[in-house]
Amino acid sequence: MWIRLSEIPPQGVTVSSPVPLAQLGLVNEAWWTDGPVRIQLLVTRESDLILVDGDISASLKFHCSRCLQECAYAVNGAVHLTLAPAEGGARAEGPHQLQADELEQLYYREGGVETNDVVREQLLLSIPMRVVCRPDCRGLCASCGKNLNEGPCGCPAPAASRLAEQLKRWQSGDA
Repeated sequence: MWIRLSEIPPQGVTVSSPVPLAQLGLVNEAWWTDGPVRIQLLVTRESDLILVDGDISASLKFHCSRCLQECAYAVNGAVHLTLAPAEGGARAEGPHQLQADELEQLYYREGGVETNDVVREQLLLSIPMRVVCRPDCRGLCASCGKNLNEGPCGCPAPAASRLAEQLKRWQSGDA
């Protein structure tokens, strides 16, 4: 939903709706959802700044990074953003070295903000790099590929590498 700065009333604009992943441009084979992303945002203005506050929630499905079993991950995040105008502000056009105060600053262009862009960004930032089905997931056997959460596979234990053997000798003081 596109919201122009000039059209934001003093009480703000409330954006409350389920948003499908496809509408956010997040069609992805690595993860999916059982339903839409739920958003509850209040967009207000303070002079030429746009303030976005609210909540984003979704129930996402992934393949565990260790054992490849399907697992769920719940996203429940608060959003508190301040966007400044990109035009005419302190921000230089073209490549330049960022100052400390610019690292946390977000900008809007063309006189407004697209709330789907805000939701997409916040959703992506809330997803961990590696999702695991449980903290003690044992993963897959490197030899046969069996899910070790279901029990041992019967493969012989891997031989310790020469580096590991040298490290053990060094730790014990025999090196």
